[in-house]
Amino acid sequence: MRSQVELAFPPRQPPLEGLWTHGFRLGASFSTRILPLPSCKIIVHCTTGSLQSAGVTEKSSGLVTGMTPQVGQVRGSGIDGIEVQLSPLVATAVLGISPVELDDSPIVLDEIWGADAERLRSQLVETPSWDRRFTLVHESLTQRYRESCTVDPEVADAWRRIRRTGGQVTVADLAQGYGWSRTRFWSRFKTQVGVSPKRAVRIVRFDRALRLISADVDLAAVAAGCGYADQSHLSRDFLDLAAATPGELRQDPSWTDEPAWRLDEHTEHTALTG
Repeated sequence: MRSQVELAFPPRQPPLEGLWTHGFRLGASFSTRILPLPSCKIIVHCTTGSLQSAGVTEKSSGLVTGMTPQVGQVRGSGIDGIEVQLSPLVATAVLGISPVELDDSPIVLDEIWGADAERLRSQLVETPSWDRRFTLVHESLTQRYRESCTVDPEVADAWRRIRRTGGQVTVADLAQGYGWSRTRFWSRFKTQVGVSPKRAVRIVRFDRALRLISADVDLAAVAAGCGYADQSHLSRDFLDLAAATPGELRQDPSWTDEPAWRLDEHTEHTALTG
């Protein structure tokens, strides 16, 4: 489907490590695919427009997704919103719940933040300025951030190694050097990051492949460059994680990617200002 996407970016990102925000405006009607990606996300409404997905009501103040949301579509109309991307290392500190609890996301923001979610949305609806909207969201994130909710240094190091290598690292190699048993490492990582080390590797590798596919790189080259055994392995992984083949995603204008909503030849893109 053809849609118009306008993006807005804050003068400064939140003063917290592991968070990144941008604003978006979607036209009268839109549909976008939800895919596994190596970050948790908060999407906060800035308007009274509607947003629908499985388990999400039109009256919700926003929604939250983990790294492995149930694959599906989000549909709506007339939406201004701010998307907050969170490293899983800070998700608990901001959301107040473990990333493990986001397994079957998306879930409504109101269920996590309670009345604070509706209060924030009301402020955003009354605020036409994108700069002021970013300020309100950043203030809310900073106020909710709990420094005591930290992950083990070993887990943080393992996650950063996975990200740095694009998912091309073996789980056995990850577990070495921390003085932990494989069982302890696996348990601590899954509890604090939200997915097992093996699934984290797959998601990060998938994300890298997704970026290359969006740039029209040859699928055989994508498979080789991202550490898949062959193109068939790439396709099987995509079917498992995204319920679609790489070719199907390449032809689908309704999926998203970091650092903003996915843009391609089917999407008109203009920059929003203050």
